[in-house]
Amino acid sequence: MELGLLEELKKQNKISEFFSLWKGREFVSYPGEKQLIADLRKIADGLGMRDGLILGCFDYRDMSLAFFTENIEQLSGYSADFLRQNGLVGVISALHPQDAKEHAEFNNRILREFEKASLSEKRTFEASYTLRWLHKYTKEEIWFFVKAKPYFIDEDGNYILDLHIGLKITNNESLKEYDWSFSYTKDSGRKITFKKENLDTTLLYLTRKEKEVARWLLEGLDSNEIADKMHISVNTVFVHRKKLLKKLNAKSSVELAKLLTMQDLM
Repeated sequence: MELGLLEELKKQNKISEFFSLWKGREFVSYPGEKQLIADLRKIADGLGMRDGLILGCFDYRDMSLAFFTENIEQLSGYSADFLRQNGLVGVISALHPQDAKEHAEFNNRILREFEKASLSEKRTFEASYTLRWLHKYTKEEIWFFVKAKPYFIDEDGNYILDLHIGLKITNNESLKEYDWSFSYTKDSGRKITFKKENLDTTLLYLTRKEKEVARWLLEGLDSNEIADKMHISVNTVFVHRKKLLKKLNAKSSVELAKLLTMQDLM
């Protein structure tokens, strides 16, 4: 089954579609990159890889697994060779089928938001998710809670390496489905948070003009300043703001700003 899903993911380009953004880019080399991986090995050794704890590091230049603790094989039944050979695609194919596609979409969601951020903002990204591995042989559902963040971003702002720290959840009776959240801090100091439970909000349709007004609102501009930026009247800005309030069912400007952070405004 895992190979079938693996081939489906590759064929339908479920994972790599977003990574077209990387095509044609020249990554800024970093002489200390090998040391970063060596540091992860030291961390893993220092932890003694306690029962149920895993570490992994993906390389987004080629979607390989730059580092992982081989106790993953003991926990999941998937060999270290399989994971080395197939990288990110292999890891996702080893997940519970219901979680696999959600996890691919979650990765792309983070990276789309990451692409919009400044270099300093990119360094503040943090994510957490809860998912199931499906044991290769026993088909047991193995739940993990994982914290993830960028481990290395080059000077041009390209996402190179990340770090995932996962903990096996033994008391999982209340867990039913894949869950996720991620956040980052704007240069203004405002923290932006995305959660799966708010996903319906992110699917609302906004016109091009509404998105442009929304982007300026999130930058802290008032209606007069937005009117100047967009070369439209203040009344037109008010109309767009009123439509935004209605579409997002926001009761105030503060609530509107919070809900707008969950929108895809590109």
